[in-house]
Amino acid sequence: MRKILLMLLAVFIAERSFCQQTSYSLPLPEKWGVEKIAFPISFAPEIPYRGNEEIRFTPGWSNAESDEYWSYTYLWFIEGSPKINHDTLQTYLVQYFNGLFRSNNKTKPENKDVSFTKPQIKRVKTAINDQETYEGKILTLNFLTGKPIEFFTRIHVRNYTNHSALLFELSPKPYKNKVWQELDGIVNGFKYK
Repeated sequence: MRKILLMLLAVFIAERSFCQQTSYSLPLPEKWGVEKIAFPISFAPEIPYRGNEEIRFTPGWSNAESDEYWSYTYLWFIEGSPKINHDTLQTYLVQYFNGLFRSNNKTKPENKDVSFTKPQIKRVKTAINDQETYEGKILTLNFLTGKPIEFFTRIHVRNYTNHSALLFELSPKPYKNKVWQELDGIVNGFKYK
């Protein structure tokens, strides 16, 4: 009898964990890369959220000859409804991209006190399903080459009862490039259950 109760308890816990992990859906088109990281993010532990980051990489993400080079979208699905504004986004983008470069660039040690990421974002007309929408550029270093790279970015802030979703779209290509239709497709396909 005790074994049966323990098994039922294990099934109940597993079911609750599964349900908590799938409280949203984020499209994954064919041939796109995927990565999932828990908060706190190892390379940007200063970002104080709890939850997870889920990334979608275009098929040509690492190909410098592709129109999809370095084009990707990522979701921060976080607990609660923290205050998100221009200043917090600017701060977290600096911490995120500085840390991303330092954690992936193994060619030379970097001075941890030097910030080379320069975001310039502004609030824009709120997109459908967003509480706030931001656009702008992020100048940082490309960890694949060690050289500067500038991204166009669009950030969608969405708040729900117990969670918030921040959806980031990034590409070195301007907004009119067709890769943005693909990135928008991921964001527009996000569903909170």
